[in-house]
Amino acid sequence: MSDRFTGTKNYLYLGTLGAEVTADGALTGEKFFKITAKAAASAFPATSEVNDVVYNKPAITIVSGDKAKPITLAKLGFVTNVPQGASKEKYENTVQTDPAKSYEEGDKPEITGNIDGYFTNDVNADQILGRFFRLVDDNGAGVRTYAPIAVGTLHFFLGRKETTTIGQVEVMEYMPAIIDSLTVDKPMNGPQTFNFAYTVIGGEMPSITRRTITA
Repeated sequence: MSDRFTGTKNYLYLGTLGAEVTADGALTGEKFFKITAKAAASAFPATSEVNDVVYNKPAITIVSGDKAKPITLAKLGFVTNVPQGASKEKYENTVQTDPAKSYEEGDKPEITGNIDGYFTNDVNADQILGRFFRLVDDNGAGVRTYAPIAVGTLHFFLGRKETTTIGQVEVMEYMPAIIDSLTVDKPMNGPQTFNFAYTVIGGEMPSITRRTITA
């Protein structure tokens, strides 16, 4: 039963990209890094591409020409439901000699979905609310700051199976996305819930990392 695809923690994290690391040497910290450049003889995995994320354990020693940005994860909310859909275009390539219709598939999937959950942190909740609402900070001493509506890619990480047990496999989905719509609620009692629809940005190289936990 230990291989069952379950987990007691299902958090949605918001990733913040740090300063680009360009100097030769080992990347520091057991965390995800976003690859921003690869050398001809790169230390990054041969099958990886620019914009892919890679977990830095064991530490990767980059060479001249390699560049990456560290990603700091902050819990955005606890997830209760994550319906997701993916689709690709198909093309008919039937010729007259074919006995039946023939098709081929495209290589550029479109991934969309919805996330239901509740916020666990007011500061991080503002990252989502600020996509649709102007946020005003008033320090009570006469200083007021008005923030414009935010736009751009959000670097989400979804814990599909979180574990710290050595030998088990953790599953983390990297979802660089924009938010299409948002519904929030604040009941009389209980946490502030949210539901938002998103579209994943394919050029940012979304992926699912299945990482075996080691000591």
